[in-house]
Amino acid sequence: LAGICVEKNSELKEADPLRKFKGRVVFLGNNVRDQNWEAAMFQDMGSAPATMEASRCADCYGCAPGNVIECADAEQAYTQSKLGGNDTWVRLPKEQWPQAWLDKGYKDPVCPLIRALYGHPDAGGYWERHCDRILRDNGWSQIADWRSCYWHEACQALLIVYVDDFKMAGPTEHVPLLWKHITGDPDAPERGGIYMGQPQLQTRCLGCDHVEPQHTVADGASVRRIEYNMEP
Repeated sequence: LAGICVEKNSELKEADPLRKFKGRVVFLGNNVRDQNWEAAMFQDMGSAPATMEASRCADCYGCAPGNVIECADAEQAYTQSKLGGNDTWVRLPKEQWPQAWLDKGYKDPVCPLIRALYGHPDAGGYWERHCDRILRDNGWSQIADWRSCYWHEACQALLIVYVDDFKMAGPTEHVPLLWKHITGDPDAPERGGIYMGQPQLQTRCLGCDHVEPQHTVADGASVRRIEYNMEP
């Protein structure tokens, strides 16, 4: 494992609140060996995040009368799911060693990797399985031939998942309860669910500002419209 620090949204102006430093620990997937010290082979599960077309469809559906579009981010997404497949053992960065390891004079200790840590070749696949199970348990059905896109028949709502970004479009009266059903509670992990931040009305999604200006057509009727602003 290795610790890295990056400046997220570094292309934005210095005063922009979306520009911030972010630290994480990652699995060095480019250097994994098996018991014979040869390059390790994994299941190559792969993952299929929602497409840009799916995001646009959610926008279109969310603009229908009585509907709303909300977004939420999963917290430390991959590590919410357990890692399956062959046992994987990792070396921790020395600055992360417990004091007991130093006291006992360990030279090169290893630990089993239990969670699907970012960088592992199969981490995205296990995270996708984890989300799919929780969503299906709460009444969502995957749209045929469109991975990571779900429909809730009873509430007539659409949900797309792009790794740790969730976008829901549907009737205003149903959306809050649908979020509540799939959101986990860190204080009650036995309840299950996906740990995520507070859902918000969509203003920015997948790095693009979504602006919804007031628009009046020729006959005087007011219609909803979304503009995509990539200028920043």
